Amino acid sequence: MPIAESELILSEGHLNDKRLSASVSFLPIRLSDGRILNMEIKRSKKTRRFWLKADMSGIYMVVPENNYEINQAIKFLESKKLWILRTVKYYERARIKCGSDEIQSNSISFLGKMYRVILVKDTRFSITISNALSKITFHVTNLRQYKNEIKHWYYNETRRVIAERLGSIVEMNPMLPVYNKVLVKDHKSRWASCSEKKNLNFSLLLAALPVHLIDYVIIHELAHLIQLNHSKKFWEVVKGMDPEFQAHRKMLNKYSMLIRCTSIN
Repeated sequence: MPIAESELILSEGHLNDKRLSASVSFLPIRLSDGRILNMEIKRSKKTRRFWLKADMSGIYMVVPENNYEINQAIKFLESKKLWILRTVKYYERARIKCGSDEIQSNSISFLGKMYRVILVKDTRFSITISNALSKITFHVTNLRQYKNEIKHWYYNETRRVIAERLGSIVEMNPMLPVYNKVLVKDHKSRWASCSEKKNLNFSLLLAALPVHLIDYVIIHELAHLIQLNHSKKFWEVVKGMDPEFQAHRKMLNKYSMLIRCTSIN
């Protein structure tokens, strides 16, 4: 069945009640692969429109607190069926690839370890890390903008760990050309890059990785100072600094999936 033909399955009670009342907690939707997904409905005083949110716990639909007609909700979900199916399959693959025990919603990775995030409103920003309990408590000044404060924390931690590891790696490899600047950026799709001007750019989430993979990412970019490509010569340079680079590349792919799946809700 083509995805365009997938259909919503509503109970008779839902159809008789044209308003999306507070008693409606789920709307079933049949996807093109035959499965029926119970779409959870969450109401919000702040939103004025329908939107979808997905994480490892599932997909849910956010609606305005005031009642809306079921037909409006159906129309919205109909327009998002392709996205819903792709997202469901994405998280299924993530669980298989990463292992479901490692993935939780409202969790982050720091230096290769998963931590549960606890948010506390406070007058200034601070953090408390409990390795024993595998949790990080963020004291934030604004609960609505806590993601920005956590990003800023990642930014500082990534700068710190790069300063420690970059100097050590360069010292062990004196044949490397001199780099220009080291920049930490909010990269969306890559861990790092090296520009023609010999600037080394790193994702602010680099501190999410274990140290040996941070070293690999740094080595990868330092190798671009010699070969600004991914030719055979480039990988020879990488291997000279990291003999286990192939294993590290595979591990980095796993962490890329894991970190995307454990973003803060």
